[in-house]
Amino acid sequence: MRTTIGPAQKLHLDRAARTAGEAFAFDEPDAAPSARSGTLGSSLLWLSIAAVAALGLGFAFPFN
Repeated sequence: MRTTIGPAQKLHLDRAARTAGEAFAFDEPDAAPSARSGTLGSSLLWLSIAAVAALGLGFAFPFN
Protein backbone atom coordinates (compact mmCIF):
# COMPACT_ATOMS: atom_id res chain seq x y z
CA MET A 1 0.00 0.00 0.00
CA ARG A 2 1.39 3.41 -0.95
CA THR A 3 1.32 6.26 1.46
CA THR A 4 1.05 9.90 0.50
CA ILE A 5 4.00 12.15 1.24
CA GLY A 6 4.01 15.86 1.86
CA PRO A 7 5.34 18.39 -0.65
CA ALA A 8 8.49 19.09 1.36
CA GLN A 9 9.39 15.41 1.59
CA LYS A 10 8.68 14.91 -2.12
CA LEU A 11 10.93 17.86 -2.94
CA HIS A 12 13.65 16.37 -0.74
CA LEU A 13 13.36 12.98 -2.46
CA ASP A 14 13.41 14.60 -5.90
CA ARG A 15 16.57 16.53 -5.10
CA ALA A 16 18.20 13.46 -3.54
CA ALA A 17 17.49 11.47 -6.69
CA ARG A 18 18.95 14.24 -8.83
CA THR A 19 22.08 14.27 -6.71
CA ALA A 20 22.34 10.51 -7.18
CA GLY A 21 22.49 11.02 -10.94
CA GLU A 22 18.91 10.25 -11.85
CA ALA A 23 18.11 13.68 -13.31
CA PHE A 24 16.82 12.10 -16.51
CA ALA A 25 13.72 10.94 -14.62
CA PHE A 26 12.55 14.50 -13.90
CA ASP A 27 11.12 17.00 -16.37
CA GLU A 28 10.37 19.93 -14.05
CA PRO A 29 13.13 22.50 -13.39
CA ASP A 30 14.46 23.00 -9.91
CA ALA A 31 12.91 26.02 -8.19
CA ALA A 32 16.00 26.82 -6.10
CA PRO A 33 18.92 28.50 -7.86
CA SER A 34 22.01 26.33 -7.91
CA ALA A 35 25.07 27.47 -6.04
CA ARG A 36 28.02 28.44 -8.18
CA SER A 37 30.58 25.68 -7.96
CA GLY A 38 34.28 26.31 -8.28
CA THR A 39 34.49 29.48 -6.21
CA LEU A 40 37.89 30.69 -5.07
CA GLY A 41 37.15 29.94 -1.42
CA SER A 42 36.22 26.32 -2.03
CA SER A 43 39.24 25.84 -4.29
CA LEU A 44 41.55 27.20 -1.61
CA LEU A 45 39.88 25.00 0.96
CA TRP A 46 40.42 21.84 -1.10
CA LEU A 47 44.00 22.84 -1.91
CA SER A 48 44.76 23.34 1.77
CA ILE A 49 43.18 19.99 2.66
CA ALA A 50 45.31 18.32 -0.02
CA ALA A 51 48.45 20.05 1.25
CA VAL A 52 47.82 18.91 4.83
CA ALA A 53 47.13 15.36 3.61
CA ALA A 54 50.35 15.35 1.57
CA LEU A 55 52.35 16.60 4.56
CA GLY A 56 50.77 13.96 6.79
CA LEU A 57 51.61 11.21 4.33
CA GLY A 58 55.16 12.57 4.05
CA PHE A 59 55.61 12.31 7.81
CA ALA A 60 53.97 8.89 7.98
CA PHE A 61 56.00 7.41 5.11
CA PRO A 62 59.37 9.19 4.86
CA PHE A 63 61.38 8.75 1.67
CA ASN A 64 64.75 7.90 3.27
